[in-house]
Amino acid sequence: MVASPLAQRRCLVLGVSGFLGRSVARELVSREAEVIVQVRSTTRLPRDLAAAGLRAHEADLSERGSARALVQAVQPDLVFNLVGYGVAKNERAEAGYERLNVELVAELAEALRASPSASGVRLIHVGSALEFGRAATSLDEREPCMPDTAYGRSKLRATTLLDDARLDGLAALTARAFTVFGLGERPGRLVPTLIAARGSSERIPLSDGFQQRDWIYVEDAARALVELGLCDDEAVRTHRPPFDAPALNLASGRLHSVRAFVQLCAQHLGLEPQRLGFGDVPELAEELHHPEVPVARLQAALGWTPPPTPASGLARLAERLGAGAEA
Repeated sequence: MVASPLAQRRCLVLGVSGFLGRSVARELVSREAEVIVQVRSTTRLPRDLAAAGLRAHEADLSERGSARALVQAVQPDLVFNLVGYGVAKNERAEAGYERLNVELVAELAEALRASPSASGVRLIHVGSALEFGRAATSLDEREPCMPDTAYGRSKLRATTLLDDARLDGLAALTARAFTVFGLGERPGRLVPTLIAARGSSERIPLSDGFQQRDWIYVEDAARALVELGLCDDEAVRTHRPPFDAPALNLASGRLHSVRAFVQLCAQHLGLEPQRLGFGDVPELAEELHHPEVPVARLQAALGWTPPPTPASGLARLAERLGAGAEA
């Protein structure tokens, strides 16, 4: 039996309280990696990860120096940074954007470059589609970005500093995530709202749903992030194709409307079509309207891209719910 390339490799995951971070940790466990997860308190460790017996290391990443101390304590081979500030509606403090989206990333890069095993360390950082900005007409990873939100601007600063860190020899990659969906999303987001609606018969308030998005199921996004951690170090450090851009788009390469996604999700969840209140609420002001997302670099790096439709992800989501998984 061939051992997994991640067997016995020490992987540190930051941000496992989020649904994508949790999925990355599970993917690493399935590949026989030694997984250490960062939590502010061990009491906040997700139950499924605690049941898997993962090592949890307490660190409050809002404090300066915490990332450096964490890297020194763990001495990881591979780091996944899924920490982000500004996704939740109550996260709008300038200090939060600066510390958790920018300074933390710089601190990680500095600590990893100073690590005794720096030549073999990899950092995978999750960026955001909002780095492009709403005025973007091309989403090619080498095109200039024009973010128009505080969140997008702070995430772009992190992408830029990591791209510069590669010139200093750090094997670091930023994956710009588009619309990742799945179990464990924050309450109030689209999928949790539809899941919660199974417990009532009331109309479900929705926007008109004509906005187009590139949908990625969380398990597919996690698989892609983990496999980016296995790409050729030298190609990453020297900006050789497909790593010849500041970031890689983490997307499927196909757009589907919110309305089509909701209708398909409703079928899988057993929600009656007449309950879907399209047009009952206005579209979010920060909604990103964009052309199709180029994924040629991701395809070249991994040999695959996430499925071009959300159908398979929604089927897996419904299957997990039917098996008793937490929403």
